[in-house]
Amino acid sequence: MTASPPDEYGNNLKGIGRHGEAKATPRYEEKHTHIRGRGLISSAALGLADGLISNIAFLTGFAEVAGIDLVRLAGLAAAIAGTVSMFFGGILAASSEFDLFRADARREAYEIEHERDEEVMELKELYMKKGLTEEEAEMVVSRVSADKERFLEDMLANELHIHDSNLQKPYRLGLATGVSFFVGALVPLTPYYLLGVESDATTVSVVVSLLFLFCAGAWKGRIAGKGIARSGTETLLIGAVAAAVLFAIGRLFGFV
Repeated sequence: MTASPPDEYGNNLKGIGRHGEAKATPRYEEKHTHIRGRGLISSAALGLADGLISNIAFLTGFAEVAGIDLVRLAGLAAAIAGTVSMFFGGILAASSEFDLFRADARREAYEIEHERDEEVMELKELYMKKGLTEEEAEMVVSRVSADKERFLEDMLANELHIHDSNLQKPYRLGLATGVSFFVGALVPLTPYYLLGVESDATTVSVVVSLLFLFCAGAWKGRIAGKGIARSGTETLLIGAVAAAVLFAIGRLFGFV
């Protein structure tokens, strides 16, 4: 008995209906969208928060002892330096993840090649812990282990909880982190360029920065399906406390 060919819509035809019409098995389509680019989103959120918090603490204290021109120059220099640092830091972090993944993959591939029975038993136990019976786990593992690439992928996913699809490209991650840091650092710095009076610029800088923190948290909450107001308030409070701590440390050691 040959398999039924797909119809014009890509559905497999299985059997014939009562009136001679072909019965199609509909292709499954995902109804709910998933969060894409998790690594990039988290890196961008980190960069934004880091740039904003570090620069608002620095500028708020520095504006009390320096003129507006010096504050502008120092704030821009800090933003550029932080951007470069975050860019290369993101590259190194992503490269390290790749190296660690390759090392784990090489070790698991060696164990599959030279200790196959132990790896089969280990994978079987992992599936049984998920709720499969011994017979069901035996059937699944026997099919998966028949292909070395699938066997390796399954071991990495189930034992080490890693998959190459979760890895980010180093330069893409570095760019996301660096650019987001620069954007975040510009938020408290911009009022000092738009306003000429130091006291007014400082007040506006703090207010705008806190508002931006709330909006960034609300954006993250919307993506994660969390309450927008709750997530925004949480990010605002964390950022405000972090900036206050940095400012206090600077005052304590006489940096500002």
